[in-house]
Amino acid sequence: MLKKAVIAILFLVPVWMFGQTGLKVLEGTVSFKSSANVYVKFISTEGIELGDTLEYFDGQKYNKSLVVKQKSSTSCVTENTGTYTLNMGDKIFFRKNIPLLTPEPAVSALDSVLTKPPISPAQTLDSLDEPEIKTKSRKELISGRLSLSTNADIFSTSDNYQRVRAGFSFNVANIKQSAFSTQTYLTYRRRYGIDQLEHDLFNDLKVFTLAVQYAPGEQYSIWLGRKMNQHVANMGAIDGFQAEYRIKRFTLGTFIGTRPDFTDFSFNYSLPQFGAYIVRKDEFKHGIASTTLAFAEQMNDFLTDRRFLYVQHNSTLFKRLNLFFSSELDLFSKVDSLSSGQFRLTSLYFSARYRIAKNLSLSTSYDNRRNVIYYESYQTLVEQLLAQETRHGLRFQVNYSPVKNISVNASTFLRFQGEDANLTSNYVLNIHINRIPLVESSVSFTGNYIQSGYFAGTILGGRLSNSFAKGKLNLELTYRNVNYLFSYSETPLIQHIAGTNISYNLLKRTSLMLSYEATFDKNSTDFHRYYITFVQRFKN
Repeated sequence: MLKKAVIAILFLVPVWMFGQTGLKVLEGTVSFKSSANVYVKFISTEGIELGDTLEYFDGQKYNKSLVVKQKSSTSCVTENTGTYTLNMGDKIFFRKNIPLLTPEPAVSALDSVLTKPPISPAQTLDSLDEPEIKTKSRKELISGRLSLSTNADIFSTSDNYQRVRAGFSFNVANIKQSAFSTQTYLTYRRRYGIDQLEHDLFNDLKVFTLAVQYAPGEQYSIWLGRKMNQHVANMGAIDGFQAEYRIKRFTLGTFIGTRPDFTDFSFNYSLPQFGAYIVRKDEFKHGIASTTLAFAEQMNDFLTDRRFLYVQHNSTLFKRLNLFFSSELDLFSKVDSLSSGQFRLTSLYFSARYRIAKNLSLSTSYDNRRNVIYYESYQTLVEQLLAQETRHGLRFQVNYSPVKNISVNASTFLRFQGEDANLTSNYVLNIHINRIPLVESSVSFTGNYIQSGYFAGTILGGRLSNSFAKGKLNLELTYRNVNYLFSYSETPLIQHIAGTNISYNLLKRTSLMLSYEATFDKNSTDFHRYYITFVQRFKN
């Protein structure tokens, strides 16, 4: 009897296991919002298809919110079909059931398929450190994007010019299932119709990323080449060597190499730099917290150009409250050939967002910024830059959705420099109505009033958009009215700007975008502007 039971279990267990499904969860972040679309950034969009629905987690449950209209290897263009007013920085999730024993492509070299129950931000990091089932082998992942575009400004006079631009990105993770990966991002820009003083290749060609990674496991990784480091992104691209080592919730990192040339972004071996950083990430009941402390030394011909500390903190320590803070503290100065270690607060930025209810949120930010000074590179400008007053900025914003498909955004920007400078104020109101009944179109209205020491005026506009052919064809009509009055002139600036945008997905990963805009000014020259962009995405 026991023998029969054992045999039955041996036969039934494989059947049960193959019949089970797990939940694959991808976490993204709202990176940009327009009147019609919400852009969500992921580490990878592998597994997300057009028409899929992304979800927002309100602290208790997942809510279907965003429908995917377009996607690239790391981003999704979505339409908000929910009642939530989403803001930049909000966490968005994609969840998909998959067979437990069916190999699933990894999101990255460090990610694995999670087969636990639905994951919420309230779970601890410990529960994510050791998923029940990991991918047995590395999978080579290839993603890329090629864009070709041209745009021109056409005046009624002969001062017309045209620009061409090409962008190319190509990423390969786990080359031939190995521990090596590569990243590439290049752009080429050229303007015709206007004399350009420089004709050097690097004035047109920009290499933003060109690097190879070695990551034999999850504990450490090494990058060689040109790459921006997300933990010290304020430094821009780094040419050279970067390494990270992970110890539980801590990430220790270092870099050594050079800075790109500050005139044409080419390689410049006379601008060495080095530094180190430590990152701590924690997860709490209501969210996460991440804190970065970095030190950097930047040189010019091996003389100190800049030495500074960088601090960054991002957290959701309390339910519905998100905090962000960053600051740069310079540790070196050199005036009249005299060097000192005098501290100088270069920048201070703080923002907070509080979600009062599902349809109402408040946010504010404060920016205090001084000129970044490279004492060797800017020798002739040091005293002038030091004398300039600190720039301050203050912002308040309210997002409110009174009923389904209607959202209202109101914001105030205040900016001033020095104690005696005139305050510049900017007041903005946006109203967006999603999917108007019968016509199934979306419409938005924008009002903007700005006042400064030398002019005051308004910008009023609207946008009408709709999609056809199952989302493959998108059409937008836009209009703006500009009315400015300058303190030094009695003649106002009055412009009427009308335009249209058309985008069409020719194939699954091929799209074409056309834009046209006309500006009419009774006191000046009318002009027209057009954009044509072709995009080809590819992946294995």
